[in-house]
Amino acid sequence: MKFSKLLQKVSVAATVATCLIASNLPMSQVSAQGRRGTFSFSSYNFRDRYIRHRDYLGYIEPPNDELARKDATFRLRDGLADSGCTSFESINFPGHFLRHQNFRLKLAINDGSQLFQEDATFCQRSGVAGQGVSFESYNFRSHYIRHKNFELWIDPSDGSDLFRNDATFIPQNPLYK
Repeated sequence: MKFSKLLQKVSVAATVATCLIASNLPMSQVSAQGRRGTFSFSSYNFRDRYIRHRDYLGYIEPPNDELARKDATFRLRDGLADSGCTSFESINFPGHFLRHQNFRLKLAINDGSQLFQEDATFCQRSGVAGQGVSFESYNFRSHYIRHKNFELWIDPSDGSDLFRNDATFIPQNPLYK
């Protein structure tokens, strides 16, 4: 029993250290990530592309202009359905959150419904590629935010390296301040 708890603590410490090295964020920000604060997230396997919204849909794209930097910066809130998880609020569209609908990530205004709150809540996990972070859907367990053809979806793991890479993101300082 004691060994199990020690192993768990070592695993958490290794995850935090990996996030610190990968993102150059101070320890307090990495610890708070997934709870509150303003962040951008680069793709693990396309480091020049960031999670963003465009035309109310989720993508990973290079932040080539001011609008793209705004679209790629999110205020991480306590999860709307579970405060132990997180919700991504747009900084340039306050009150709008990333949510999944028909498995596609979209930006939508919070309508206050239970379905919206659950669709807009993601639980932070250690990056499935071995570093960074991954985000598991609150109401579709074992479905993770991932990119396919640079579009953001939630999908269950198929066990491939491609899935693990596509479902892992590196926390960064906000692209827009």
